[in-house]
Amino acid sequence: MERLKTGIKNLDRILGGGIPLYSLNIVSGAPGSGKTIFVQNIVFNSARNGLKSLYLTTISESQFKMVRHLQEFEFFSDDLLGDKFIYADLGSVARKQGHDKILGYLTDMVKKHKPNIVVIDSFKAIRDLFPDEKTFKAFVFDLAAALSIWEVTVFLIGEYEEKELTVLSEFAIANGIFHLYGQEEKKFQKRYLRILKMRGTSFEQGEHLFEITPAGIKVYPRIKPAGEDLQYEIKAEKKGFGIKDLDQMLNGGLPEGTITIISGGTGTGKTTFALKFLLEGAERGEKGLLLSFEEPLAQLKSNAHFLGWEMDRYLKDGRLDIKFISPIELDVDKHAFEIMDMIEKNNVERFVIDSISSFESSVSDIQKYKDYLWAIAQELKRRHITTIFTVLNEDLFSPLVVTKAQISFIADNIIVLRYVESDSNIKKAIGILKARGINHSRDLREYEITPNGISILGKLDKANMLR
Repeated sequence: MERLKTGIKNLDRILGGGIPLYSLNIVSGAPGSGKTIFVQNIVFNSARNGLKSLYLTTISESQFKMVRHLQEFEFFSDDLLGDKFIYADLGSVARKQGHDKILGYLTDMVKKHKPNIVVIDSFKAIRDLFPDEKTFKAFVFDLAAALSIWEVTVFLIGEYEEKELTVLSEFAIANGIFHLYGQEEKKFQKRYLRILKMRGTSFEQGEHLFEITPAGIKVYPRIKPAGEDLQYEIKAEKKGFGIKDLDQMLNGGLPEGTITIISGGTGTGKTTFALKFLLEGAERGEKGLLLSFEEPLAQLKSNAHFLGWEMDRYLKDGRLDIKFISPIELDVDKHAFEIMDMIEKNNVERFVIDSISSFESSVSDIQKYKDYLWAIAQELKRRHITTIFTVLNEDLFSPLVVTKAQISFIADNIIVLRYVESDSNIKKAIGILKARGINHSRDLREYEITPNGISILGKLDKANMLR
């Protein structure tokens, strides 16, 4: 099937390669949802590929005003106007000559300019010019018949509510339906795109986040592993921490491609253990990525220097990459896609998020938080990325609790760090609570973090130290 490439990053991927050629597509949504920019982005991208578009407005907006709004976007090019982008006012024709002249005007314009793409913005405004639903319905089916002869790809833009998409006659003739809408959250104004229909081709269903940026529309496909994506090879190779006694407790290290949670209270060393895991990989030539929501790069480098660990040369040669993201600006809807994009581009083998507790504070829906973590964990496992998520346990002297958010279901392995009290001293203890497919140690052992690094000491000598 021949397709029209939209040129919008990730949209063509969602569409399975693009919009089927010569299809009729409706772009619906409330005012301000981004419908016009969405279509104009596609039109100007197509113009750069040599395609001509006829853009018909029905709201008497002058070309000067339209250009003034568009020129702030990088996809806009004034050189394309009048040649590959033909602007005309369909609204004045309809109001002055009557609704029965619309189809004739459209036919004349198509014959004159021979466009590849035709846009009517807004088609909902045309509906309002007809005296009744029966007359408009006849016009819609006449239009569909004419379009099949013209061999053009069509976009009809309209301010439709979602409940109208299943009852109005124009949607019956549509080959494709794009619905754009927004949601207000406490920290973000978000826009979403759903493809409700795309006749003759497969597409990725569901809610996809998109942004309107200076470059134009940017789409973040939702991550939802399903079917074959959940089938992946289990590998026997182990990825160690480079901490002798801890690797022995894990019977050689973490199995490649598994998800590990390191849970502990503040100051127990969760970040330190995770960083050591990445540095051990870098020493072996494996690329590592750390996304930090707790400490910026300068602080992490200072901590590593205190422990006698060399980081700079790994950062310089690309074996280690550290990204700091403020949890205040965290947007989980696009974050999962950005993670996978970074991992794929850099061929990452070891990955750390420090900490996923920061995600909890950025979403109002705890179920959405859990779904997000499950989806990204499955995608990481499918790609055989050995991953560590650090989790904050706020109860410093609690029993062996992983997290109050009940997300341990995503983990193959769980390492618990906690404080214990002994003879009026506070000590740190480490235990392997879970390690799927590994005959791991059940010991609870003391550990120290000193300028010489991490040292795993002996077993706790008193059972009541866990109380």
